[in-house]
Amino acid sequence: MIKCATLTSILGLSAALTSLTPAAVYAAEEIAIEDIVVTATKRSERLKDVPIAMSAISAEQLDQTGVRDLKSIAEYIPNLQISQSNDFRSTVTIRGVGAQSRNIGFDARVGVYVDGVYMGQSPSLNQELLDLERVEVLRGPQGTLFGKNTVAGAISLVTKKPGDEISGQVSADFGNLGYREFKGMVNLPVSDKVSTKFSVAKTDRDGYINNIVTGNDLMEIDTLAYRAQIRVQVSDQLEVNASFDGLNSESLILIGEPLTDMLGITTVPLAPEERVVAFSADPTDKRDIYGGHLDINYETSGGFTIKSITGYRETDASYTNVTDYAHLDIVSIKYADKYKQFSEEVQFISPDGQDFTYMVGLYYYDQKADTQRDVILGQDFIDVFVGGVYNSGQLIPFGLDPAANLPLAFVANAIGFGPEGSKVYNSGTVNTKSYAAYFNGAYQISDKLKLGLGLRYSIEDKDVNWLLDGRNSGIFFIGSTGTDPSNPSPLINDRQDKFLAPAVSLTYALTNDSNVYGKYSSGYKSGGFNLDYINAVELANNPELEFDKETVDSFEIGYKASYFDNKVTLNMAAFIANYDDYQVNQFVDLGGGRTSIRITNASKVNTKGIEAEATWRATENLTFSGSLGILDATFDEFLHGGKVLPGETEGSDVSGNRLPNATTFNAAFSAQYYQQIDSLNSTLLIRADLTHRSDYFTTANNDRETPLLAGGTVPFDRIEPLTLINGRIGLISNNETWEVYLWGRNLTNQKKYVDDLRDFFGTISRFPNQPRTYGIEAVFNF
Repeated sequence: MIKCATLTSILGLSAALTSLTPAAVYAAEEIAIEDIVVTATKRSERLKDVPIAMSAISAEQLDQTGVRDLKSIAEYIPNLQISQSNDFRSTVTIRGVGAQSRNIGFDARVGVYVDGVYMGQSPSLNQELLDLERVEVLRGPQGTLFGKNTVAGAISLVTKKPGDEISGQVSADFGNLGYREFKGMVNLPVSDKVSTKFSVAKTDRDGYINNIVTGNDLMEIDTLAYRAQIRVQVSDQLEVNASFDGLNSESLILIGEPLTDMLGITTVPLAPEERVVAFSADPTDKRDIYGGHLDINYETSGGFTIKSITGYRETDASYTNVTDYAHLDIVSIKYADKYKQFSEEVQFISPDGQDFTYMVGLYYYDQKADTQRDVILGQDFIDVFVGGVYNSGQLIPFGLDPAANLPLAFVANAIGFGPEGSKVYNSGTVNTKSYAAYFNGAYQISDKLKLGLGLRYSIEDKDVNWLLDGRNSGIFFIGSTGTDPSNPSPLINDRQDKFLAPAVSLTYALTNDSNVYGKYSSGYKSGGFNLDYINAVELANNPELEFDKETVDSFEIGYKASYFDNKVTLNMAAFIANYDDYQVNQFVDLGGGRTSIRITNASKVNTKGIEAEATWRATENLTFSGSLGILDATFDEFLHGGKVLPGETEGSDVSGNRLPNATTFNAAFSAQYYQQIDSLNSTLLIRADLTHRSDYFTTANNDRETPLLAGGTVPFDRIEPLTLINGRIGLISNNETWEVYLWGRNLTNQKKYVDDLRDFFGTISRFPNQPRTYGIEAVFNF
């Protein structure tokens, strides 16, 4: 029988890849797709039996499609979107719902887990996919299974455990833009009971955005990822797995390619051509991420399993940008965030094969987050910015007439700016502790009907000690914490959220190879603190800077089946999710170059849609797979959530508008063909992937353009549809000792924009997609 570990979840990606050698394809008489086994419910089950809309991507599929990091898989999975800009601003969106944890007081909505350990905030999300067994993407709230920050879904990365035999793999990959990747893995058993494994990957690539001032190219890659593992089979009943992993990345990046000058007055005066910028300094992004994991499994004589999962993670992320987007040193920013987290989870799991199976667990999570964020007035600030404002006559209402020819340093001080080199800054700490107890079980009512039940009770405590000093911000009116704005003092506050999350499902087996299910699930995202550059009026109105928790109720029906002796698989789901007190983090244009960075609770958000994935093993050589997602994600009620219109004091009503970053349609199609080459004792692989996503908006306003202060408009807010074609041709030896591939991504060299931003001072900027890339890869196995 041919083993083709396709995404029975029908991932539009590479559901075609086999888990045996290509040569095994030709020796087989059947061409069935092997059922893939997942552990999303914390026990091993066939994917088609799990009442969850999910996709599972095998290691072979990751390799053959050339996917190298987490954000690249989003092209192939229904209703999943991962931001393509820099890693400091990583955003994962599932079914239109996601969040960028821009500040340490605001959490993500999609939890990313590695071997059951929560990875933390945005800077740590874009993991290198190093030596994985599979990736599982669970869509919809997963409050009873994963708990923390999974109101939209969860992504679980499962690593390959050390084996019992000596083996290894080395590979080298070279491409255009100076791309170089070297990977190595070695599996070393120490004894009959102890095995170890070591994996490493070093990736470099030149940038594709030229900074004509420094001469450097932005959006380069310089990443080192590594993992060390040990597995100890203490006895037949007790197994211990431990690992240590890390990621070091330091790159020149792009926050946005400006369309306007600093204040949004007119179009960018220098370097107006696409993919060229003129910045006084190169923006940077540096991440150092590492952590350890200890997994202890003990099986009792009665078949029960007691499992402990212990995790420790640290993330250090620093980020700089010329937030004036100019060739002169006017204003720049320097951010540094640090996260330390410890988690412990204990599970008690009943034996398989019973009418009633269940798992009970306890969970503890402790995180300390520190931040230091500086806005620095540059050496050209007074001459260029203050001089420009003063000479334009805009300061006459302040008694500063340009006809008086006052010294610019005096003018800057008079309107509240500090000297050049001074800072507007915020810094502080947020401590988070989460506790949860949960139950997840299933009862086989009859041969065909199964009832699933889940319940999780969570308590989350947060305390904050944070200082905002806006004394040097002048006419931008940044506030200062404390009762005396002239002498800022820290905000000290704490809050607690509690939530009981139930879930219930019914699964009916139409046949042994087809199931229908209905499911209700719930979840919550804890409240927090808006720790950012806050307008003085906004700070006075909300001095505690709190926002409330959000909750979700989700309803889903699904169908999972295989046909024609497992030659065709089909997964479908339809869903509706209702969010209350939905948290929105946004830059709000107050007019006149002023900005408010707000986190508010929109009253109601509704998402609904359909997802489908399918795989067809047409012949023993040829496999087709595809996926699609249809989505409607809107603000049901958000009365003052938009921009402040001229003459108004509150934000506009954006009820009925689409959520930011929510596409209405995405799809993928792939074809993969194997052909035996007898003369070379090898197999030829040909693969093509077509992916498409519709347009989406980046703000709640759902605009298509924005006016310039000097007249005219520039495009803003709407991101155009994007269709990509990727391809791969390989030659694989039948004895599995070597593999050689030619690969290409974005083969038609589509040049579009995948994000945009109205920055704090009013600059409109946009972020371009990656151009065509191609290369050659060689893999050697031993």
